[in-house]
Order: sequence, then C-alpha cells, then structure tokens
Amino acid sequence: LKTLADLRGTMVAGSLGMALIGAVNVLFFPTIQNMEGLVAFLDGLPPVFKAMIGDLSAMVRLEGFLHVKLFDPLPLLLAIFGIAHGSQLLAGEIEHKHVDLLLSRPIRRWRVVLAKFLAVASCLTVLALALAVTVVICARVIGAEVDNGRLVLATLNGLPLTWLFTALALLGSSLAAHPRRAAFGAAAVVVLSYVLETLRLVSPALAGWRSVSLFAYHKAGYPLVGVPDPSAVMILLGLAVLLVAAACVAWERRDLVS
Repeated sequence: LKTLADLRGTMVAGSLGMALIGAVNVLFFPTIQNMEGLVAFLDGLPPVFKAMIGDLSAMVRLEGFLHVKLFDPLPLLLAIFGIAHGSQLLAGEIEHKHVDLLLSRPIRRWRVVLAKFLAVASCLTVLALALAVTVVICARVIGAEVDNGRLVLATLNGLPLTWLFTALALLGSSLAAHPRRAAFGAAAVVVLSYVLETLRLVSPALAGWRSVSLFAYHKAGYPLVGVPDPSAVMILLGLAVLLVAAACVAWERRDLVS
C-alpha cells in the first residue's frame, strides 16, 4: 500500500497524459479521414512503414487508424512508466538507504517484491483505463460506429506486454545495485524487441522469427483488426509471471546485510 500511495501523484499525472493522447488521436481522426488521396499517399510510403501499417485501406476507419497510431505503440508509452518505477522498487530501497527498514518488518522478502510489483501493475492498469474511457467518449463525440467493448479490450491488450517489461525491470532491480542499471537493461530489451519486430515485418529472412518477437504476440491479441489470439496474451502473461517469480527468488537470496 505504501508503494501505491507513493505513486498516486505520478498515476494521476500519467492518467491525464494518456487521456490527452487518446483524445487528440480520436478527435483528429475525422480530419485525417477526409484527406483526399490518403490511401494513395500511404501507398507511396517506404516498405518499412507500409509493413507497420498493414492494411492501408483500414486507415480510413477509426479502428485501423487507432491500431497504427495508438494501440500498436501503446506498450512503448506505458513501458516508460513501468520501467521507470519498476527499476526503483528494490534497487531504489538500497540506493536511498531504506533497505534496513524494509528488512526489519516481519514480512517475507518475496511478499514485499510481489506487493511492489502489483502496485506498479495496478497503476499501469489505471493509466490504460483512463485511455480507454477517453477513447470511448471521444469516439461517441465524433459519431464513430465502433464497438465500445472492443475499444476497451484493444486498450487493455497493451497491458500484458507492459507488465512483462515492468517485471523485467523489477528483476533487474532485484539484482542491480543502482536503479539506473535495471532501467537501462529493461529499456534495451524494449528497444531491441521493437527493432526486431520492425525488421521482421520488412525482411523475408526474418519472417520466421515471429515466435521470438514480443511485439508480435502483442499484435496477435489486438481485437479490432482480425481475429485476436488469446494464446498470445497468455504467453506474455506467463513470461511476466516467470520474471516476477525470478525477482522474488533473487531478492530472497540476495545478501542485503553486508
């Protein structure tokens, strides 16, 4: 609860920021939709951008537009919050000399790790819900005929991958002496994962690498374009659970007394 209370200010600011991003994307969609020659313009883009967009004709519909502009990069936006705070959860206690107070409580170390992760994961969920509610409201404002439930699910689809990145930062925080090292390590994985997915889409030689692309699993769970794959979501959630478990074990075994 203390971790959750410490994050209140950041959570409110982050929710407002996500709501603003959602409102701008949806409210400006009619302007984009009415642009003459939009599909022809998109068709002239370099192959890498066309591969990232996918079905070019879908861009004239709100679902396709949000798929490219908002929901695809959503884990990157949420990962900024998740990694920044996940890397501070344990290594930050050491850096700020609070670890003695933490160890003095009659609570198993693994429970402390789990509680801290759940606090950050809860904040990320609030941010995603703030975005979802804003997108639904703004879609009604512009009169878009979109299933509100699927819009909410599309937003929440960004959470499993974000939780995975947060869990990775938590694992780094349980091992590193400084939060910056944990943050840089997790951020490097995020960047490399996104670059891999981009290269996979444009290079036939990497087409078979889908099974190791985290962002490919994220896209497979997207409910607005095509048929979502629940197994992809479960894989991301499973990996996040494994990373949290590894962080619990690492923190239990770490020598914090010397």
